[in-house]
Amino acid sequence: METWQTLEHIVIRCGVAIILLSVWTWRASRITRFRGKHARNIAEEFETYGLSKRTMYLVGFSKIIISLCFLCGHWVPFLIRPAAILLAILMSAAVLFHLKVEKNNLLKVAPAYLVLFFTTYLVIM
Repeated sequence: METWQTLEHIVIRCGVAIILLSVWTWRASRITRFRGKHARNIAEEFETYGLSKRTMYLVGFSKIIISLCFLCGHWVPFLIRPAAILLAILMSAAVLFHLKVEKNNLLKVAPAYLVLFFTTYLVIM
């Protein structure tokens, strides 16, 4: 059995994909306790970080495509590692931006750290 076929790999891959899809689709305009400063949606959060709408759309599109690659990875396994590498880069930037804005509130950085951690597992394995 190859690594991408193991239960933990499938669970992590699909879990990360579902989390990303939820953040960038049905929860994009909702208030959550994890958004930077007092942002009420993703657009305000990116504005808080000093990033443009164009960047927000590029990141959102990328994360949705990465999620689809993870979900299709069981049938098209060669998509998993490149998608995981791209997501690791994006999540590293996310952690840095969260830390820049929320120096004293590590709870808001925790989701980005967790996704980065699990994505790193997908890259390495």
